Amino acid sequence: MKSMTGYGSSTVSLEHAEVSIEVKAVNHRFLDMQVKLPNPFQFLEESIRRQMKRHVFRGKLDVVFHLEENRNTKRKVTIDEELLEQFKQASDLLQGKLGSDFPLDLSALLLDNGVVQIEEMSEDKWTEHEQLLQEGLMQALLSFNNMRETEGNYLKQDMLKWLQEVEECCDRIEEIAPMLIDRYREKIEERIKQYTDGEIEIDESRLLTEIAIFSEKMDISEELVRMKAHVIQYKHYLDKTDEAIGRRLDFLLQEMNRELNTIGSKAADSIIRQHVVELKGFIEKLKEQVQNVE
Repeated sequence: MKSMTGYGSSTVSLEHAEVSIEVKAVNHRFLDMQVKLPNPFQFLEESIRRQMKRHVFRGKLDVVFHLEENRNTKRKVTIDEELLEQFKQASDLLQGKLGSDFPLDLSALLLDNGVVQIEEMSEDKWTEHEQLLQEGLMQALLSFNNMRETEGNYLKQDMLKWLQEVEECCDRIEEIAPMLIDRYREKIEERIKQYTDGEIEIDESRLLTEIAIFSEKMDISEELVRMKAHVIQYKHYLDKTDEAIGRRLDFLLQEMNRELNTIGSKAADSIIRQHVVELKGFIEKLKEQVQNVE
């Protein structure tokens, strides 16, 4: 099990540059990936996205490459001589038309990317280092996943603690539930005696029928069985390490809440209802942690 939040980084040293790679993520319902690359590395974007989707399933994910070129990286200044000649002819034409001195402004020409260009290292040269860059990405991803697994383990231990509380509380309800029938019988007998002053003998068969109807209405054994089944399934998902389980855990918690609502409405007993309230508190604790699970 992994947390959605994490951070990992690595550095790739090339002959002419140093590349730092960051992989970081925070909570998000789905996978929302942003890949930020310097211009020379745009050719890597699709392969990076494919790689990340194999390892990350949920979260707001950022993959960032920072390029720091060495000062001695070879660059080349090129001049578009044909365009420069057109500028010169235009300048001469203005001087002839206006009869004024309009010297060609060299500084303006240097700022014009159309006339003077600085050629960076060719894209072909960067692609030669694709394998090294991919290896650097995998190192950052490994660091990122190690952090997520560590945090995920803390989440798992905390959730196991609350699941234990859920199981123990369900066991207490299971112990109390059979006593409801005896309490109901005693209550009916007491009321009949109270209203008749004990002068009318209780019809045992009628009483048993009433108790059977009550027992059927108040039976919560199936809900308790499903609650325990959900807890077992929840623990099973916690052991998974190769897939996203957050949505499944969230669904199980919704089902557990439904069972608790049914138990609370069926059980005409204040003690059981107190346990239901307690259980809902444990479920809320689990929900808080599930929001962090991938």
